[in-house]
Amino acid sequence: MARRTHPLTLLLLLSAAVATVYAQSAPPADPKIVFKVSLASNQREFRIGETIPLQLSFSSTVKDRYRINMAQYDRSGRMNFERFVVSPAEGAVDPLPGHTGGMGGLTTFQFLSEQPWTIKLNLNEWVRFTHPGEYRLSILSDRASVRDPSNAFGVSPVPARSNEITLKIVAADPLWQNRVFRDAVSNLDKPAPRKPEEMEQYAKARRQAMETLRFLGTADAAREMAKRMRGDDSGELDYICSLGLISTPEREAARSALEEALANPDQPINGNFLYTLRMVNSDPAAANVNWREGQQRAVEQLIAALSTKRGKALSISLSTAVNESWNSEALPKETTKKMVSQLVSVFDQLPLNEQNSLLTYRWDKIGDAAMLPILKRYAQRYQDFPQMTESNASNSRQLSAVALRRWYELDPAGARPAIINEISRPRPRFDARVLGILPDETLPEVDFILAEHFAASEDLDGSAHLAALIARYATAAILPQVVEKLDAKIGKWACAIQNPTLAYLLRVNPAIARPRIERALAARGHEFTACNHGLLQSVAEIHYDPVLEEIGIHSLDDPDPQVAMTAATMLGNFGSPAAESALWRRYTSWNAKWVGREPQPELMLASPGDEKVYELGLGHNLTQALATGKSWLADKTKLQRLAQMTKVKRIQQQLDSYLKNWEQEAITIFVDNHGSSPTGFYAQLAQYEFRSMNTLKQKITQFPSGTKFFLSLAPRESAAEDQSLIELRALLTAQGMLVAEQKSAP
Repeated sequence: MARRTHPLTLLLLLSAAVATVYAQSAPPADPKIVFKVSLASNQREFRIGETIPLQLSFSSTVKDRYRINMAQYDRSGRMNFERFVVSPAEGAVDPLPGHTGGMGGLTTFQFLSEQPWTIKLNLNEWVRFTHPGEYRLSILSDRASVRDPSNAFGVSPVPARSNEITLKIVAADPLWQNRVFRDAVSNLDKPAPRKPEEMEQYAKARRQAMETLRFLGTADAAREMAKRMRGDDSGELDYICSLGLISTPEREAARSALEEALANPDQPINGNFLYTLRMVNSDPAAANVNWREGQQRAVEQLIAALSTKRGKALSISLSTAVNESWNSEALPKETTKKMVSQLVSVFDQLPLNEQNSLLTYRWDKIGDAAMLPILKRYAQRYQDFPQMTESNASNSRQLSAVALRRWYELDPAGARPAIINEISRPRPRFDARVLGILPDETLPEVDFILAEHFAASEDLDGSAHLAALIARYATAAILPQVVEKLDAKIGKWACAIQNPTLAYLLRVNPAIARPRIERALAARGHEFTACNHGLLQSVAEIHYDPVLEEIGIHSLDDPDPQVAMTAATMLGNFGSPAAESALWRRYTSWNAKWVGREPQPELMLASPGDEKVYELGLGHNLTQALATGKSWLADKTKLQRLAQMTKVKRIQQQLDSYLKNWEQEAITIFVDNHGSSPTGFYAQLAQYEFRSMNTLKQKITQFPSGTKFFLSLAPRESAAEDQSLIELRALLTAQGMLVAEQKSAP
């Protein structure tokens, strides 16, 4: 599958790991980065277990040279950009030794200036003081990077060292601990406000209260956090509780509280609870060494407690036990089968996210005729939401959508009237991604219903869904009505409405579609929506016609690089063999533009929003289109040619990774037809990726006769799933290919 670069967003993923507490000598820092740490309040004396808020500020008098990573949150609970130097070191420990966390989230960057960029952190995330005393604190930060033309990303990391501050830590008396504990619990118990504008402050106060309990480090705090791990807050406060229990110095109290909660008939047990239980029962410094054994023990404890659970606690705990047994496959199959049967019987009591997860990701485990009454009920449960993208609306619609799809898989004839009914609503809940599953090329019986509703619709969600359904099912009979509404809005309509409408025109009458697509591409300026940036790829994904190839080849030279970027991607994904020469021509001219100033493109990541960012993106998309295009084979010779023509290091690195696939004695074909892909199929062949067996077969036919392949299949549960192996061997033999011994995937 061709890889696409989003033309409007250039963000990097953070890596999350453990920050260290130390007092030894540190690497030299760049003195031109002014990095200051200060206490975020007027308080200078803190009790052991009291929250210590810090403010970090970064600035530089050197303009546009140093870039700062502006991340302020990580899913793991803490980020590893800062390292805290505490002296004397004997009175401070890392509260989470060995805690590696996850991958974090998205972030943005900016250049430092004389105006400081600031961030607030709680020192307690990384340091827990164990003894009273006076401590000196300084920080090393890896947030900054400096322009570096020799680096493929245009920047290289550079350490920054802060000033030193002094902290006075005193013992925590029981009266203070009890007061802080009671105040935190009181804030957590406050009812949610009725006014929506007050919800943000309410959520912030609850988070601060939970963090207070996390850092307090008392037995009462540990017991309270264990009781509050109920999965009622979408996981955020649960995760704070988890970190607090794992890091508490009152480890025995935490262990006892978790086991008491596990036995409580009314306490739901989710996956986060089991993880916490395992970690608390493990050596803090080596909790991940024998994690499988620890997790198995936690699951067995949960299964033993299921007989006492009731109501919501039973349904959630049962779902957790079933999912864990599926993940580990360590329990007897008969035990798992009984739990699955019980889980289906309490499906209505499961939280919405659990219901969605079971129908989406675990269907192969629960999908049979016994589920039909449940599927019908949820598929036809209708609720109109003014804002379809609002969280509750989205989750509810997702459940109805997946239930409808599963119903159709089990009973196509029975589900068809329900699908037609959904299509015919004045404001359909779903677009063609859900309702387009019928095998019919068109549905003439809904033509004028769709046209009438589309003409009357004025809201974004409803109009977008109607446009998608028209693009999927409508005949040419309603073309005049659709054109009438489209022509007044080209270039100004929301992309989710305009693009499927243009795809409908392209399907039923390419001749009248062409000038309108060209007009939409030419629409630019402040009064237009900028849908032209992604239009070609979006329309092609709905319906592809050779007309798009002609427009796409012309658009490779569009003065707006974002339009040219999408044209390159579209031609790679959908273009005929004739598109390859046009892509080579544009790739050649793009590289010629940088001759004599090769380092310049490498700096573009340092300037998000600069037009040069999109110029670099154009080169990347051209490379991807040529290297992974559907209709031609980019073999070793072509990849080498691509690499030789460019001086842009990131593109060279990508091509080098592709070339490694061609250095082996035989080219590996990896197939997983029961993995995590939404289509149920995933395959890799050299630098290519595939989501269907048919596209994989098409690519194989482009290889010359006599090519040698290894077949590598993902682990399988039954011999019946080896049909893909049989098909591939037959195709390779018919094409005159050589097949080496099958490789087992790790």
